[in-house]
Amino acid sequence: MIALLIAVCMCAGAAGAWLLFGAAQQESRTALPPGWRPLLAVLTAILSGLMAWWAGVSPMLPAFMYLAVMGSLLAAVDARHQLLPNRLVLPFLIGAFILLGLAAAASGAWTQLLAGLLGGAALFACYLLMALVKPGGIGMGDVKLASVVGLYAGYLGLNAWLLVLLGAFLLNTLAILALMLARVLKRNSDIPFGPAMIAAALLAPLAA
Repeated sequence: MIALLIAVCMCAGAAGAWLLFGAAQQESRTALPPGWRPLLAVLTAILSGLMAWWAGVSPMLPAFMYLAVMGSLLAAVDARHQLLPNRLVLPFLIGAFILLGLAAAASGAWTQLLAGLLGGAALFACYLLMALVKPGGIGMGDVKLASVVGLYAGYLGLNAWLLVLLGAFLLNTLAILALMLARVLKRNSDIPFGPAMIAAALLAPLAA
């Protein structure tokens, strides 16, 4: 049963990534190389399969499938253009809220949904403060994305929320060090922060 669920979710994730790729192509400032489309579909299929393996037959599964699909696309756009556009982040936030709301309604987990809303607001506030204290380090796109990943993490609990808060900075630091060792990045250079935030959110179920 679980193997079939994983296979179905992998196919659905790949199809979703393939279709949503077109959303990034609507503007030159967010367009991705055509060759990234199959790579993104494969990555999303793997992530969707992992979400299915973790969640099983659960009301939470559609919400976390959505995280895999939208998160992969936004990470790719940010990695390419250092941009998290409102036209992708806002549907991500709205969709996440609706799907987690449906999950809460199906399972009676209203406390979890409230925790998710508080988690989203708290992480948004943390990132907004960092953006105001150190302009240029954290962008407003990151601030808005924080509300989404905070929503997911808060829904899963305090441990997951802390993992997302701290894990994003750890993953970003490791990515910078790896790129510097590979001589792809110069010292004191920055990289987009969105991919690390999304990666931390995808790891959040490990702390749940």
